[in-house]
Amino acid sequence: MEFKPGMIVKLKVERKADFGFFLTSEKVESEDVLLHKRQVTDPIKVGDTVEVFLFHDHQGRLAATMEKPIVSLGNFDWLEVVSINERDGVFLYNGIDRDLFLSMDDLGPDRALWPKVGDKVPVSLIYDKKGRLMGRLLRGTPIEETAALAPKTILNEEITGTIYSFAEKGVFVMTKEGYIAFLHFNEANEDLHLGKVITGRVTFVRDDGKINISMQPKAHERRHDDADKIYEFLEKREGGMPYTDSSDPIIIKQKFNMSKGAFKRAIGKLLKEGKVYQKDGWTYKKE
Repeated sequence: MEFKPGMIVKLKVERKADFGFFLTSEKVESEDVLLHKRQVTDPIKVGDTVEVFLFHDHQGRLAATMEKPIVSLGNFDWLEVVSINERDGVFLYNGIDRDLFLSMDDLGPDRALWPKVGDKVPVSLIYDKKGRLMGRLLRGTPIEETAALAPKTILNEEITGTIYSFAEKGVFVMTKEGYIAFLHFNEANEDLHLGKVITGRVTFVRDDGKINISMQPKAHERRHDDADKIYEFLEKREGGMPYTDSSDPIIIKQKFNMSKGAFKRAIGKLLKEGKVYQKDGWTYKKE
């Protein structure tokens, strides 16, 4: 067995130096590993056996720490973003005083979709081409194998989770309960990015225990919100606008950020309530 960064191993304290201790293994032939005094968390002495996490120090040497990492080789967890390098990637806190790098190769070229400082993303450990330890963003199988199966009883319930992956038509979310949720882009009502915590309503529970969610209000609630938006638009424009339920859907989308169907339903609600009337291609607020 060869010692590599990312491993948790038990080593013997071979000798002491002014700046720390040198550790060795009785089972593996390798150079002594430095345990700097900053990395010592409990009193130790020569001859003791200590459990340590291996990593590369700032000079590229294999070093050890008695601090406990959140993620080591062979497992994964959700790590917090502590800093961002817009050119290269982000740095994650892994429980020790050396942050873990997550490359833009994993995050993608669109910086708007990157996690922000304070967000958490699921990662495991890998090596770069030079053998240095770095993070790997997890998607698919590793996440699915640890996910809980959602019961049918949560339909229509509000649920909160963290975005961990982007797909062609939406994003995957890990909920606080451990369920895997899918949010279609059309069902979002705000900007999305990796690591963002969102809240949505469960719209469908699949047979495999995964769920679909929506951030949009229910249809009747949406009509009410859309109607309020249109009425406020009229009030700001002296009570009239050159748009009706016959207007071009592209113009409706540009002006009100809603589909023509939603616009027609909202106008219909206002007409039914007697708040507006239409004449010659215009919609007016009733005084």
